[in-house]
Amino acid sequence: MRRTHYAILASLAVAAIFAGANVASWKWIAPARADFTANKLYTLSSSSRQVVERLIEPVELEFVYSRSLGSDFPAIRAHADRVRQLITEITAHSGGKVKVRETEPEPYSEEEERIAGAGLTPAPTDRGDPLYIGVIGHNTVDDAIAIPFLAPERDALLEYELVRLISQLDDPSPPKVAVISSLTPYRLHPSEPQAALVLREARRAYDVEVLEPDFRELPPGTDVLMIVHPGPLSEWQQYLIDQFMLNKGTALIALDPAARAAAVQVGGQAPTASSLARVEQMLGVKLAADVVADRSIALPVNVDAGAGRVAQEGQPLFIAPPPSMMSKADVITADLSRPINFGSAGHLVVEPRTGVTFEPLIEAGSDAALMTPDFAMSDPAPRAVMEAYKPSGVKPVLAARISGELRSTFARPPAPPQDDDPVMAELQRQAMERAPPFVSASESPAEVIMIADADVMDDGFYVHPQTGQALADNAAFVLNALDNLSGDYALTELRSRAPAARPMTRVDDIEAAARTRLYAEQTRLQTLLDDAEARASALEARRAGGVASTDEELAEISGYREQALDARRQLRAVEREFRRDVDALAAQLSFVNIWLPPFAVVLIGVGVMVWRSRRRGGAT
Repeated sequence: MRRTHYAILASLAVAAIFAGANVASWKWIAPARADFTANKLYTLSSSSRQVVERLIEPVELEFVYSRSLGSDFPAIRAHADRVRQLITEITAHSGGKVKVRETEPEPYSEEEERIAGAGLTPAPTDRGDPLYIGVIGHNTVDDAIAIPFLAPERDALLEYELVRLISQLDDPSPPKVAVISSLTPYRLHPSEPQAALVLREARRAYDVEVLEPDFRELPPGTDVLMIVHPGPLSEWQQYLIDQFMLNKGTALIALDPAARAAAVQVGGQAPTASSLARVEQMLGVKLAADVVADRSIALPVNVDAGAGRVAQEGQPLFIAPPPSMMSKADVITADLSRPINFGSAGHLVVEPRTGVTFEPLIEAGSDAALMTPDFAMSDPAPRAVMEAYKPSGVKPVLAARISGELRSTFARPPAPPQDDDPVMAELQRQAMERAPPFVSASESPAEVIMIADADVMDDGFYVHPQTGQALADNAAFVLNALDNLSGDYALTELRSRAPAARPMTRVDDIEAAARTRLYAEQTRLQTLLDDAEARASALEARRAGGVASTDEELAEISGYREQALDARRQLRAVEREFRRDVDALAAQLSFVNIWLPPFAVVLIGVGVMVWRSRRRGGAT
């Protein structure tokens, strides 16, 4: 056989082997993944795998995406790729239980009508055509549950939403959460835009029912009771809560000795302090009357620095415990990655009960001080707080888990309340007849999450007012607690996944440091420039009005113009200084990413050449 023929046959054999290896690897190695992203964005968490692997019946995920239209929007296109990758990862771990198909609906078609009828919500575009990016889930009994719109800014919750959808398809009936509160955002229906972010997010996964202040019974089938800064409760209402704690035992309770959210509430319908005396007695946990201040984790607030200037100072009454101050042993807080913002928070004091355990979830530092609620509600400036600051030497507990067997604080059901209205009295009588039989001790161990602050659940403390995005993990903490209390423990850690869009924290830190260093000088120069321009404009206005200018006024105009020119020159220098460190970092990154790799290759090549030439020289 000629050498040419041999080379051709060998090449064909190698090509055939390569093609066969590719086909075999597609079948045998498809589930294998290597994720090199910093936050493991394309790796399913253990909780997701647990939900997917425990599926009993197969489900189908229909990814609806207007591909041709979405390609014009880089953020949407990148997010669609991430959704596609994550769904593929879910499918690979499902053992064939999760099927996936992708649909691109044509505008104004029957397919679009079907998708809209399933609950998907399009985003408007400049073209006028609707842009869809959502998921419709189907199970074997023809249930259809939709994620209406997968917004890129909700990337951190993408895995949670997809896995939650699969979990709901496996068990379509969502847990029921009953809400008791005196705060307006927690008394609105979760579908209303003014409702609290926690309620709006909880509505995606739970059947949320908000109770009226005069409720006579708890909704049948309630799985979790959420009590947020309650108003005064009647004896019968306290009894209902008491019996729920003994029968079901799952509750999320937020009390507050100084609720700022209540103080600013329109109409003043909510008390500034709240308590649940009987429940606290039952749990063996008391909300202390003091307010916690901690200068080590103070949130920055704007203060008047004089001369029309605004500066930022840490307000010790508004604190943001970082993840290092949260329990790493409890599933609710273990995976939180951002601080939780508190406002004039109280603290929990343990009064031990037999058979009841108390586990802190969030604590302040040992340098924390305790203030009176009246002082905290007087809106003191940060400096006034620091003047009254006296470290307590203990770590106040801001939130805790209480578990165990509870005992009722009632010896028997209370007597019917007196009501002059016969209709109301009859409704009360019927509600009391429908109440479950009285029990004096827990039917099953209770699990209660108690928070010593109501402001932690107020949007004003952690939601960006323009974008509506959460700036801290307040909502993640509360929703993790609901997931945990409602029994779906596997979903808890998914709310805390880091978002795919990673902020340039180094650049942000450099700009913040430069802003702090140069703010005063920039403000002084800007004031000088504005003053010089205003004076020059006033004198020139006189000339334009026909008033003759003296030599002194002309010289003054010229002087003001010189001052303005000099102030502008100095302002530009300050702005260059402001960008100097960022530009230096950009230059370093450009060198490392663009010039260093080829330079390193050249050096390696030269080194190899030198080594080979020396080796030849040694051989001769």
